[in-house]
Amino acid sequence: MSNLQRDISSEPLKITEVIDRLQKDEFLIPTFQRDFVWRPENIRKLWESIYRFYPIGSLLYWETDSYLHTHRKLGGFAFPHDEDTVKKFKEWKYILDGQQRATSLLVSFLGGKGRVEDNEHFDYTMSFDATKGQFFFAGELADPKKAVDARFLVRLRDVPKWPFSFYKEISAVPGFNSTIEHNLQQLSKIFTDYKIAVVRIKGVEVSEVCEIFERINQEGKKLHPVDIIVARTYRPEKPTDGQKGFYLRDNLADLREPLVEGANRFKDIDDLNLIQMFALCLRKQDASKRSGYGITPAALDNLKTADFEAHWNDARKTILETVKLLSDTRVHGPDMLPYIYLMLTLSYYLHANKKPDRPLARQWFWRTAFGVDDFRSSTELYAACEDFFGRIEKGERINILPLVISRKKLIQSSYNYRNALSRAVLTFLASQNPRDFSDPQAEVLDNVYLLLSQAPNLHHIYPLNFLKGVHSLSKDADPNSLMNICFLRALTNIKIGDKNPLTYFQDFKNQPGFDGILESHLIPSEFIERDEFAPTDYEEFLNVRAGLFAQRLKQWLPDVEVTITE
Repeated sequence: MSNLQRDISSEPLKITEVIDRLQKDEFLIPTFQRDFVWRPENIRKLWESIYRFYPIGSLLYWETDSYLHTHRKLGGFAFPHDEDTVKKFKEWKYILDGQQRATSLLVSFLGGKGRVEDNEHFDYTMSFDATKGQFFFAGELADPKKAVDARFLVRLRDVPKWPFSFYKEISAVPGFNSTIEHNLQQLSKIFTDYKIAVVRIKGVEVSEVCEIFERINQEGKKLHPVDIIVARTYRPEKPTDGQKGFYLRDNLADLREPLVEGANRFKDIDDLNLIQMFALCLRKQDASKRSGYGITPAALDNLKTADFEAHWNDARKTILETVKLLSDTRVHGPDMLPYIYLMLTLSYYLHANKKPDRPLARQWFWRTAFGVDDFRSSTELYAACEDFFGRIEKGERINILPLVISRKKLIQSSYNYRNALSRAVLTFLASQNPRDFSDPQAEVLDNVYLLLSQAPNLHHIYPLNFLKGVHSLSKDADPNSLMNICFLRALTNIKIGDKNPLTYFQDFKNQPGFDGILESHLIPSEFIERDEFAPTDYEEFLNVRAGLFAQRLKQWLPDVEVTITE
């Protein structure tokens, strides 16, 4: 649990109070918010709603002691704040919901120019036609002037400053009537009586802010913890002061560049995981700050711009080494990882390690992937980093924990892309460099198969529709068992269709090295050589293949005590 003191409160603010707080930087708009996109008609409708005393929704802001990079300009309208001054605040208030409305109020009340379609100098200054009770922009002033006395056309920003004599003076203007009087009084009233609900949240960590933002954001945009880290560590370039700029997204893009060029599937790894690996490198590098650096949102909040500048290049090298280790282990991309924390832990071990024991690291990877314990908590990760790999680096002899492989569990587990065992099994099958039945030289592990999802294009060795016609299957013979799955090219999969394996394997058995092809899939060859299919064959096939799978995994773990059970 967080030690932060949670607080949520609300207060009603007048329109002018909201605008005043925006002007004084008491409300800031962080750069993870999108740009100002409301069109003039949206702004006009906003004022019409206020004029009619319709609710326009609340504003929500987050009060925190973390400085984030903020917008200096929205929709062409420059905010008055000086970033150096704002940085000196002790607390900051960032608008999470209502940014478009708040900005609309600000630019239309104070006036400002920005781009609207082909007009690069659209004037947002909002005015009011008292004869019609209608709002209009400064650029639309020409037409109303022809028929309306200019004194009945008022700018919104002038209304709160009307003197006591205003009504007396305007009532003397020719053409003044009760309608104009009513409209002007109603306009004045919105600045004295209309209130906007402003909600404050405080004492909330970054992860929860992201969830709150996602739940309440009316534009449907999701906020990622990385957005906040990027905004918090941003530093503008100031050539006159010799200050270099820093933008974390540039660093992340640079890190991905060799992965993109090499078509490595780890190019799709989440930015947050890259930053977590960076944090682990710092945690290892500076033991005195171990308690401060880590992978949790609270720990990531401790990362400073100076940390990235000083240590990014070394960490970048480590991250790319980690990707290479996993690629050499035949793990084909982040989607194939049973736990993303496996990759994070390996990055800790490899960082600043002149002689890493890579075979041992691979054995730890597979043992942990198939272990009965979850590997999803920061506590487990830190223990693996420091109590296992950390002690190994110091020269201590530490054994990898024993592993029990249950053939029954392998058989009873059906595919679920969220399930760690499913991903571990499929990752291990993919690591065997499976070859296509119809073309042993063809690439099998393409993006179609490696995009693990709710409905992956995986081949059932005993096709589902074929097994549907078998009415006496055992309850333990699940057609979707992981032991009935293999990787094939889409064309081969289509060619096989719903055929009996005894039939379709005859089409491929004359391929050169066919026994090697079957072995690459861990498919027992005796089941394709039978004269006929019996319902018990399928259950027996699952048992035998599970045994082959377990034995192959055991071979890959020579330094691990592996026990295979029924």
